Amino acid sequence: MSEPDHSLAAVILDGGSLSLSDLARIARDPRVPVEIHPDATARVEASWAQIQELADRYVRDWEAREQGEGGAHPVLDYGITTGFGEFKDVPIAPHRLEELQRNILLSHSVGTGETCDPDNPANYFEPDVVRAALAIRLNAFLKGHSGVRPVLVRTVQAMLNRGIVPLVPIRGSVGSSGDLAPLSHLFVVLLGEGRYHVVREPKDLTFANPRHFKPATGLSSDLAQEIPAPSFKEGLALTNGATFSAALLALAVHDAESLAHVADTATALSLEAVCGCARAFDPRIHEARGHAGQIASAANIRALLRGSRLIEKAGAVQDVYSLRCAPAVHGAARDTIAYARRVAEAEINAATDNPLFFPANVSEPPFDHEFASNWPEGYDGRQRISYSAGNFHGEPVGMAADFLAIALAELADISERRTQMLLDAHHNRNLPGNLIPHRGINSGLMIAQYCAAGIVSENKVLTHPASVDSIPTSSNSEDHNAMATIAARKLRTVLRNVQAVLAIELLAAAQAVDWRVAMAIDPRPKPSSKGEGKGERESRGQASPSPKALSEWDLAEQEAKEFARRTRPEEREETASYLGEGTRRGYLKLRAIVEPMLKDQVLDEDIRRVRSLLETGFDLL
Repeated sequence: MSEPDHSLAAVILDGGSLSLSDLARIARDPRVPVEIHPDATARVEASWAQIQELADRYVRDWEAREQGEGGAHPVLDYGITTGFGEFKDVPIAPHRLEELQRNILLSHSVGTGETCDPDNPANYFEPDVVRAALAIRLNAFLKGHSGVRPVLVRTVQAMLNRGIVPLVPIRGSVGSSGDLAPLSHLFVVLLGEGRYHVVREPKDLTFANPRHFKPATGLSSDLAQEIPAPSFKEGLALTNGATFSAALLALAVHDAESLAHVADTATALSLEAVCGCARAFDPRIHEARGHAGQIASAANIRALLRGSRLIEKAGAVQDVYSLRCAPAVHGAARDTIAYARRVAEAEINAATDNPLFFPANVSEPPFDHEFASNWPEGYDGRQRISYSAGNFHGEPVGMAADFLAIALAELADISERRTQMLLDAHHNRNLPGNLIPHRGINSGLMIAQYCAAGIVSENKVLTHPASVDSIPTSSNSEDHNAMATIAARKLRTVLRNVQAVLAIELLAAAQAVDWRVAMAIDPRPKPSSKGEGKGERESRGQASPSPKALSEWDLAEQEAKEFARRTRPEEREETASYLGEGTRRGYLKLRAIVEPMLKDQVLDEDIRRVRSLLETGFDLL
């Protein structure tokens, strides 16, 4: 009997306990069912009852005034009985309240992409981000402060469980008042507008084929249910919250945590390739400074290296910064990831609507009641049950995204320096330049380092913070905006760039280990050695012929043949036996998907394969 696949276990949403790992499961595997906790359903029903009471009272007061019967002025609650933004003080006639909610989805569906081609997938948020945004919005409703109907909650749940992924343009949000344009595109399909994609399996998340984009007029069939028209408050509730920003941040944090481990693994493998110094990772050093991330990174590297037969063979006093200071740099990134995690976890479980509603039986009155003596004639704040504020503002998410992008960029920055060190015959302790036989004819990994350098420089531009910018909108009634979506989109690009740079370092480190072990290259400086890569080369059990009897070409040919012979698949377990407990597994994983580089070749596919390994996790401990 086969074991159950726990990765496909249902995620039960209750409005307050969604984890980043469960959000990632929902986002990246359409087979994961989403269920709703019964207590959350009860909260939604209670919140909707408040909206019904508000709307009914507004209609009664409006009709009484229209018929000349006097009575109370109709109470204005933002976005329910008034217009939006600049039109926040404009009362809406009762028979048009639901039209108002429909119109917010239509009017706010303004977004752009990379090109004007409507079938270019690059113009739209990727499906995992869209699914994460759906889950976060649904979870917000379940807190019971949004004032939406249970039927709308079930419709959003069905969108997730039936694999509905609306096409949402990537640009158009300023990250405040909610991600208005993206969220409008996310839900305007409920009105039969826009297009969507159906995903059933993880492989469908590539979003590559425009033929899969369907007009929203057929959504009811794919949802297998009737689609409710938005009622009072619901259009506003669907579009409030920095939800796309939060989705991007949450998925990035989830991925960044594994990247921190990858960076430690790459460091450990590079350290072994140059037979580096162990003392820099002694726990006493890192405890003396006291940063939690640095302590964790050093401990991780120690565990990866335990049992290594290469570490300390150089007998050096200290290594270059990119090795010696790795725990300080990686640790700072880890601490930043931990901060971003706290922000992301809070945001994906937050009530981010405006206005919000709270249970009517709460004994403590709203704060504004303390100032009742200041109320102007004809205004009574006690009649308002909505709480209009700014939980939709994306500043916490934007700042965290900017900070995390900086931290991740530093993982790539220091990684590229380690790659250069491994390739540089003046600094790699007698390894051949660019780690390739027949140097000169072959360039080896030279341009792989160029690629990493270019990516690192791109990251320097992308890590300029977006959250320090603001531009006013809505006729200056919305006068400070967060730019959180821009920060979070940049973060996603930086994270992917870091994956590529670390993949290049791992390729170089595995190649360097092959040279160090297979060719038995002594890391110690030799007073008699001249030129790069001419350290001691003793084969395992077989001496090399005297170089005096061979020409330079013959020496190069012999070296190339020996390197090819000693790096054959049957030799790899022996090579791995020289490595630490963790790096040994890492080396074998790498060599299972990429071969040693024996001569110049197209490296794109090798980098893609290693990067794919990083995307699915490379935790070796």
